[in-house]
Amino acid sequence: MSKYNYKVALAQINATVGDLDNNTEKTIKYIKKARERDADLVVFPELAITGYPPKDLLLKPSFIKANKEALEKIISKTEDIAVITGFVDEIDKNIHNAAALIKNGKLIGIQHKTYLPNYDVFDEQRYFKPSKENFVFELDELKLGINICEDIWVDNGPTEIQTKKGADFIVNISASPFYIGRSRVRRDLIAKRSKENKIPIIHVNLVGGQDDLVFDGRSYAFNRGGTLIAESKHFEEDLVITNLDGNEIVPEEEDELKEIYGALLLGIKDYVKKNGFKKVVIGLSGGIDSALTATLATEALDAQNVVGVSMPSAISSQSSREDAKKLVENLGIEYKVIPIIDIVNAYTAILSDEFKGTEPDVTEENIQARIRGNILMAISNKFGYLVLSTGNKSELAVGYCTLYGDMSGGLAAISDVPKTTVYKLAKYINAVKGKEIIPKSILLKEPSAELKEGQKDSDSLPPYEVLDLILHAYIEENKSKKEIIEMGFDEGMVSEVIRKVDHNEYKRHQAPIGIKITPKAFGSGRRMPITNRYEE
Repeated sequence: MSKYNYKVALAQINATVGDLDNNTEKTIKYIKKARERDADLVVFPELAITGYPPKDLLLKPSFIKANKEALEKIISKTEDIAVITGFVDEIDKNIHNAAALIKNGKLIGIQHKTYLPNYDVFDEQRYFKPSKENFVFELDELKLGINICEDIWVDNGPTEIQTKKGADFIVNISASPFYIGRSRVRRDLIAKRSKENKIPIIHVNLVGGQDDLVFDGRSYAFNRGGTLIAESKHFEEDLVITNLDGNEIVPEEEDELKEIYGALLLGIKDYVKKNGFKKVVIGLSGGIDSALTATLATEALDAQNVVGVSMPSAISSQSSREDAKKLVENLGIEYKVIPIIDIVNAYTAILSDEFKGTEPDVTEENIQARIRGNILMAISNKFGYLVLSTGNKSELAVGYCTLYGDMSGGLAAISDVPKTTVYKLAKYINAVKGKEIIPKSILLKEPSAELKEGQKDSDSLPPYEVLDLILHAYIEENKSKKEIIEMGFDEGMVSEVIRKVDHNEYKRHQAPIGIKITPKAFGSGRRMPITNRYEE
């Protein structure tokens, strides 16, 4: 068979960690679809059977056994078609991130992952042993090299080795999570590998939300000249058929805000669905963060599954109440108004003796935030709704948020979105929808927590346009205080921002999980100590 006429199906599926039965059934369904479209080979993502990342499930012998039983079920459904899928292999009590090559009910071969990533959100060396060999398999009179995710990122790595061993084409199965700019780097890297080795490459990536990660899909096929010949959909399941020397296609144009929007929608949708929730509840302050969160939730889950709750205090402005109401009308979601004035007064009375002789300060401000958080959690407990907290990355970074207050919730949907991007994304949504979803008055008002009279964010923080640049340099680029000051920022401002970031680690350790969209998000990819006396 000519390799140029060989038809490969890129099966970009949304697998759920631990859901072995449904992942297996989905795999079998896509095998059938690929066979119906006359594919010779269908390729699934990395660890498609178990979902990615399975984390400490990998330490359970029963989980490893069940995953191998699932593979046997898939093997039995491969009549007249070849299949490559990811699973966990076990040899001599060592486990491996593996790819199985199957055809006609028989296991042809297994390739283990060679390079195990151990940075940012990846922790594979905790579990897996690396491969000692990169094989080339015989398949339908062709020679095939299989490698797994990180393997293709390594110069002079498995792709080069397999090419030199005579492979006619390479298949790379991946679970490569999204962050801004990653897809372009990934596509360019695979094109480079294809071109420098003069070999077709099939790259199949996972799609879907898994805790703090979103996998964007974007599976690719390149011909031997490094030309893109197939591309799957972004942020959704897809099945793309191509031969190994197809015609050049133009990749879908990438827009940063569109990418962020797609990632957040998928992250919210899958977190809610995969964790068994049907509805979410959101505290609506009339501000930009809660407005964006509610808008994203409505788009991801549909209006009937979103509940907005306004909890005005004596401090809440009339304009904020009106803005929250206007937003709800635009979104068409359920709306509740639960005033907290009496509850605040009750707290004040109860604590009056304890606080005698002291002046009101942030303590009284935070009581309001905690009352609101408590109400939202009560609604969650009573009706089984998931609370979406609404804090952004800028505020979470410097601790401009209240523990057990506005930080309460099960998912912090925009906690990796800087404040300046929050505004850009809100404007983008209005533009895409062709109408005012997020009211203009919310976009134009000066940000405020509204926990005391006349309060503005700028009373406590630098302008967000400046703050976000400092935070980007410190958190995402890992620059030192000295390096950031040399970028032209005020020394005192930089010192204070860094102090706030470092001293609020304890808050972030207790924050709800968020959705990663930047190269360095708070959470599993940034593991800072709470007790920490190091200062720049």
